[in-house]
Amino acid sequence: MVIFSIFDQFQSSVFFIVPMIFLCLSLNVVWSFFLVSESWSKSRFFVFWSGFVGLALKLIFQTTSVKTGPWASVLFTVFVFILSINVMGLFPYLFTSTSHVSITFSIGFPLWLGVNVLGFYFSFGSRLSHLVPQGTPIILIPLMVWIETLSLFAQPLALGLRLAANLTAGHLLIFLLVSTVWAFVDVFCVFVPLVGLFFLLLILEIAVACIQAYVFTALVHFYLQENF
Repeated sequence: MVIFSIFDQFQSSVFFIVPMIFLCLSLNVVWSFFLVSESWSKSRFFVFWSGFVGLALKLIFQTTSVKTGPWASVLFTVFVFILSINVMGLFPYLFTSTSHVSITFSIGFPLWLGVNVLGFYFSFGSRLSHLVPQGTPIILIPLMVWIETLSLFAQPLALGLRLAANLTAGHLLIFLLVSTVWAFVDVFCVFVPLVGLFFLLLILEIAVACIQAYVFTALVHFYLQENF
């Protein structure tokens, strides 16, 4: 029995002797060239990208304020980053890194910490007042402070676990269904319906990948609104 190191999951995958990290970096560089149009007429890709940016910003910032406006570029970058990883992870032989809690917490915790540190820095009194909801009886104030404090520190856990758990569950369903399809490959009357069910599940997982990227970004935006 071969026992692999627990650190093997952090090693870069290789595609035809070339590390995947170099291919990803090259793809990012090539991608940036398509976003810049030197011609007076806009290309189809540029029109699509502009429409996608406008739609994403409209969804993320449905209810916002002037103080949260400067965070638009950061939140949109996080949204596109998570969306790209989620969707690309559905391709064969690719690992969805956002299904790993170490990655989701690495993204969620710094965003949550930065938002709250800035919130306490710019409006310390307002942030403390959120620990005691309006109309709370005096006898319940100590209990409410503890509950609100725990809910505050539970926010990064919600960011990381929600994203990782939903993607992991979807990938497990796909794996189990593919295993079942492969087991009944010789039984035509069972194989065909299972293949159809697989494609329906794949469409559902693409939708889940998009929704989870939006939910993650929307939660960060909600925490941002609470602090500003």
